[in-house]
This record gives sequence, structure tokens and C-alpha cells, in this order.
Amino acid sequence: MARKKQVQAVQNLLPQYDVSGKIDPSAFEELGVDRDNMEVIARPSISFWKDAMNRIKRSKTAMVCLVLLLILVLGAIFVPIFSPLDYETQDVAFSNQPPMAVNPTTGETHIFGTDSLGRDIFVRMWSGARISLSVALAVAIIDCILGVIYGGISGYFGGTVDDVMMRIVEIISGIPYLIIVILLMAIFPRGLGTIIIAYSLTGWTGMARLVRGQVISLKQQEFLIAAKAMGAKPGRIISRHLVPNILSVIIVNVTLDIPSVIFTEAFLSMLGLGIAPPKASWGSLANDGIAVFQMYPTQLLFPAIFICITMLSFNLLGDQLRDAFDPKLRR
Repeated sequence: MARKKQVQAVQNLLPQYDVSGKIDPSAFEELGVDRDNMEVIARPSISFWKDAMNRIKRSKTAMVCLVLLLILVLGAIFVPIFSPLDYETQDVAFSNQPPMAVNPTTGETHIFGTDSLGRDIFVRMWSGARISLSVALAVAIIDCILGVIYGGISGYFGGTVDDVMMRIVEIISGIPYLIIVILLMAIFPRGLGTIIIAYSLTGWTGMARLVRGQVISLKQQEFLIAAKAMGAKPGRIISRHLVPNILSVIIVNVTLDIPSVIFTEAFLSMLGLGIAPPKASWGSLANDGIAVFQMYPTQLLFPAIFICITMLSFNLLGDQLRDAFDPKLRR
């Protein structure tokens, strides 16, 4: 009795089906072939880079960081040019003034106040941004070039070549950076070039290790085996096949390396090993502010804020780029 009730329920719900399992042909409709829309692309093809850029545009954090960095770069370029005040003009009679102080002699408004020699802190802040950002970008580019070439060669050839090259990297990494800077400062005059050379001598080792690991993981892929079979030389394989495939990793590492360089430059300037006066960087301005912090705290506050905002923007942007370039997160 229960079996008959189940069969009756199925027949009521699906009248088009026979209990024996046969399908009623009248329950179906022949649609045919739509030849006009057979080859229509329902969704446009999106490349890896375009998909990454779309994800960056959708990230509010990445866009805010890009806007802040763009403001810093534009301010460092144009504020010292168009400002009526000069970064090294001294007016001792109007020294250690608070923000928005107006000089009664010249009628100029000092937005961030003046330092102990009466120099405008606002102009010196943007002039220091030139130095700090220039050092960071120059060192990052040099480290990227040296690290990619060295790591690419080491990872591609492997074997004895890889062992020797990596032992050299370990020796260079074992030398304290501060010792190299002090030695170079004793030989060369203090300046922008000396800081760049000192940091670049040891800063490329991290990029070399990263590129080597990526090349080792890629060199057994089918497209590289095909390139070797077609007679491509090692230089062409590294430049045309390996580097483009690890470019996203390189970009992220460079973005995360820049704040480290900015902090190191500020640290050296605070130790007196940075830019020679009267030029200023954020580190030297912070060093000057420490001397008068108890009486004039804003002289330390402004360079500290600029350093923090720049480092935070680069770090957050690097994290967003890492997520955008990760193929596992691609939708």
C-alpha cells in the first residue's frame, strides 16, 4: 500500500514521466542551433595585468596610498620651486617660531614655523622630501637591477655556479651595513651619492635571493623547456621568459623595500652620517627637532609625521599589490 502511494505521488508531480522510466517526448522542445550567436564572446578576455589593475582600482586602501604618495612627490618637486622662501635662508631674529607665524619684516607666513636659525620649516620639509624620496627610489632601482641579474643567473644555471654565487651573497649580507657607511664616509665626502652607494652595496642581496628562488621554481616549466629546445640562449630565456613571469613579485618587493630605505636614510641622518648641511632630509630635520623637543615639539612632530605617512603608504600599497598580483585570488 505504501509503495502504491509513492508511485501515485510521483505521477502527480511529474505527469510527463512514465512510471516505467520512459520519458514522454512531448515534454521537450527542440530549440535547434543558434548559428548567429555561436561565436559571440559572452565575457571579454582579461589579461593578468589588467585583472590586477582592476583589483587595485577597487581597493580603497591602495587608491588612498597612491593619492598620498602622489601628493608627496608633487609637493617635493614643485613646493621648493614656487615657494617665495628658500630652504637655506636664515633669519636669526625670527627663530623658533610656532606654525603659521608671520614675519613682521618680510610679511611671509611660515606654515610650519621656523627652526633655531630662522629657516622656514615648511620649505625645508619639502626639500627634505626630495632627498629622502630620491635616495629611496635610486637605491630601490639599483637593488632591483643588481638583484634581478645576479639572482636570475644564479637560479638559472644552478649547480656549482649557484653555490659560489650564493656564498658570495652570504658573505656580503654578513657585513654590517653601518660599518660600510662609516668607511665610505671616511673616504668620500658626505652627500647623496655616498648614501646611495653605501646602501646599494648590500641592499641588493635580498632581491637576489628572492629572484633566485622564483627562477628555480620556473626553470623546469614546459615553456622554458620548449625555448631551450628551439635554441634560445640563456640571456634571452632569462630576459624574455623568466623575468616577465616574476615581474609581479619584483614590483611588490621594490614597493616594500622603499620604506626600509627611507627609514635607514633618516636613521643615518640622525646619527650625523647623512646629508651635509645646509641641505636637509627628513632624518636631519628630525635630528634638529630632537635637540629642542621639550621647548618646540612641532619641529620634531612634522618630520616624524611625514616619515610615518610615507612608510605606511608604501607598506600598505605593497600589501595591496601583493594581493592583486596573487593568481590564487583571481576571480
